[in-house]
Amino acid sequence: MPLQPLNLLGQAQAAVNNTTGRVPPSSSGDGTRQNRIRPNRTAHHTRNMVKWFLPETGIVDMYINPENIVTSDKKIITNQRTKGGFVLQYWGEDLTTLSIKGTTGSSGVEGINVLFDIYRAEQVAFDPFALALAAALDRNQSRDSLLGDSPGSILGGLTASVGEDILDMTANALESGSTSPTRPTPTLASLAFSVEMYWSGWTYRGYFMDFVLTESAQKLGMFDYSMTFMATQRRGFRSNFLGWHRSPVSGPSNSDPTLGVPHSLSQLAPSQSFEPGQPVNQPIISSNDRLTSSIGHIGDPGINNF
Repeated sequence: MPLQPLNLLGQAQAAVNNTTGRVPPSSSGDGTRQNRIRPNRTAHHTRNMVKWFLPETGIVDMYINPENIVTSDKKIITNQRTKGGFVLQYWGEDLTTLSIKGTTGSSGVEGINVLFDIYRAEQVAFDPFALALAAALDRNQSRDSLLGDSPGSILGGLTASVGEDILDMTANALESGSTSPTRPTPTLASLAFSVEMYWSGWTYRGYFMDFVLTESAQKLGMFDYSMTFMATQRRGFRSNFLGWHRSPVSGPSNSDPTLGVPHSLSQLAPSQSFEPGQPVNQPIISSNDRLTSSIGHIGDPGINNF
């Protein structure tokens, strides 16, 4: 069956002709992710907190959300002036930069301790592996003194070949990263680049660049912080979360609560919510008309004319 051409204008006109009454303006929004979200969906009040996933540690919740999160995206485009004009080179998008600033509030300096451990999570997580590597080096030194060919060795050269084979396999496995090819031991780089930040539907994966702590006498007992997070990838999709948010794909902006764009969330303002594209059965009275009809018109009997 051949595909039919997409006639958005005709579909919109047919929708208007088949309805009795006035309907709010609508736009297709076709091709955008936001168009897949239905307006007036049921609202759920939840407290969104920033969460961090740290490798070898787990998920850590922030005691209080940052005061502001500044997301910076830019494209890498270089230009060079030549005799024939400008030569432009497009290198794609640069890494997303998150500038996070806030205060630990009543958690005080202990909240700073948690944030600092998040910032240097790779150092904390690598300590057990560093101890294992140190133990492997000690075993190698013990092997040399026990199974070596030197005159001072205990067993001499009788068991040197067998013992060296066993200990070499263990030492090489530890140095290469694992005793199993399918489970490599993490490195500092792999731990540092695997931090994830969860915020209101978005997941940022990347690494930290810096951490700044501010303590002043003017704010005794309050500790301010700022840190820069470089995101190598961003996943997820964020949607509206407040009652006054309106659907961006159901028509142009209109401040009138009755004829305006449908709210993104329902059950927060039921008197002002309606389904897009549905006929309005009751007479539509704008805000100005309702105000005028309630106080009367100038010149009407009983109305003082100034």
